[in-house]
Amino acid sequence: MFRLEVIDFFDPTNQTIVARVPEHGSAAIQYGAQLIVQQTQVAVFFRDGRAMDDFGPGRHTLTTANLPIIGKLLSLPFEKSPFQASVYFVGKQTFLDQRWGTRQPITLRDKDFGIVRLRAFGKFSYRVLNASLLLNTVVGSQGKMTTSEIVDYLRDQIIAGLTEVFASANIPLLDMPARMDDLSIAARLQISDRFEKLGLELIEVLISSVTPPEEVQKAIDSRSSMAALGDLRSFMMYQTGKGIEAAGHSSGAGQGIGFGVGMMLPNLVQQAMQAAAIPAAGLPASTTAPPSSTAAAITNANSKPDYVLEPLVATRRLAGESGWNIESDESDKLTLNIPLGPMRRQRVMVEQGLSDEKGYSVLRISSVCGPINPSSAALILRSNDQVVHGAFALRTIGNGEQLVLKTNLLTDTLDLLEISRTIAAIAWQADQIESQLNGEQDLN
Repeated sequence: MFRLEVIDFFDPTNQTIVARVPEHGSAAIQYGAQLIVQQTQVAVFFRDGRAMDDFGPGRHTLTTANLPIIGKLLSLPFEKSPFQASVYFVGKQTFLDQRWGTRQPITLRDKDFGIVRLRAFGKFSYRVLNASLLLNTVVGSQGKMTTSEIVDYLRDQIIAGLTEVFASANIPLLDMPARMDDLSIAARLQISDRFEKLGLELIEVLISSVTPPEEVQKAIDSRSSMAALGDLRSFMMYQTGKGIEAAGHSSGAGQGIGFGVGMMLPNLVQQAMQAAAIPAAGLPASTTAPPSSTAAAITNANSKPDYVLEPLVATRRLAGESGWNIESDESDKLTLNIPLGPMRRQRVMVEQGLSDEKGYSVLRISSVCGPINPSSAALILRSNDQVVHGAFALRTIGNGEQLVLKTNLLTDTLDLLEISRTIAAIAWQADQIESQLNGEQDLN
């Protein structure tokens, strides 16, 4: 029978939360065995899955005199009879610089960007207050034995508490860097109760960074670029110039599309200058009265909050400002006839009330390029890699399939500039492909 006559554990790293002696199972502890507990430790005897006596720092001789609970187990008919038990050494020092981070993003509602998913990172520090409670709740109930397992479990508690803090704080994403201290204090108060139930004291929680997903970072960068450029007109010219530069490096079938983007520049700049004077939602009446069929819709839009943009109302107004003819006007669909030059026009359909595969509301902008045939496949694939806006698709129209250039815009983030730029780009690109497929222009 293996017996323990000297029981101790020395932690060279000073980072061990719980150490078990023996590591697996139990051992026979002899009457009179020596127990050595370091200054930053407490030793807890376990037998039959239950915490029994605990010992503070120092050297202890295990006799009936200093084991009030397990003394009877040692006082068997044979005075020096051993008993089966295990000893847990629990570190009482303060555990500093424990890192935490979100494995999965935290989903929040932000007033500037809508629903966003954030990642957060930081540090926390803690110490053990009640060793027996820690062993019973974490080591016993949760089955966490190693230091890494226990710390992982504590990180989960941190993340759960932080999710509640972020959700209830209602702090905009752009204001979070200036409110990190407030968030850290709120997190400590929120999470302290969780740690106390585990026999721990949470000393400090630090939130070092809150990172939005890549798409939100790009939106922030775009907004910063607009501010740096000064106004909407400059931003429009800047963006269009970048598109022309990219198209200029294209080759093959894509050169026609690149040329079309270049031809778009005068119209787009003019539209951007006109759109700059139109608020994103209110759409006040201009010096040119809108068509009577849409007057009621624009009046209704004027009564809505500033952050609401009705896509078709905005498109009708843009059509009036840009010289686009409205061929048909339905409740959820507009058909526009876009002039591209003295002898060139292109039909563009604008449809609202649609959703993408994730259920988000989208505005669809599309234009028919003409009938599809197998010999055109190579041209379409080459062109699909060069288009500035949208992608090619097949759509059944009448008795046959037609090649369509289309794009979907999220309605939650729409603005007049995006609608204007996309409609013009779809019209030019579809016209270029139609001319290459059929060798003729659409003059209607």
